[in-house]
Amino acid sequence: MNGEKDRRAKRSLVQKDVVINGIIKAEALDISMEGMYIYTQANFITGAIFEISFKVNNMPVKAMARVQHAQPNVGIGVQFVDMSEEDAAKIKQYIEG
Repeated sequence: MNGEKDRRAKRSLVQKDVVINGIIKAEALDISMEGMYIYTQANFITGAIFEISFKVNNMPVKAMARVQHAQPNVGIGVQFVDMSEEDAAKIKQYIEG
């Protein structure tokens, strides 16, 4: 996936709690089938891969995500790199409403 395609993907604005690697609490501001933007003051480097967990319609979702871009003390844009089909379906249903 290239960055241009990612930005054209249908996105939904959200305010969802996200947990990174089971310890860092953050907040997702938008979500798409390809990834999400996460508000966090923690610093990450582009290319870092980690586990994220959050809830969609009160159902748990877990995914491995790669940092596509990082803004120190502001947030990170991540791309989902590994997720179960079941969890992907939860996100799709949420976005398509």
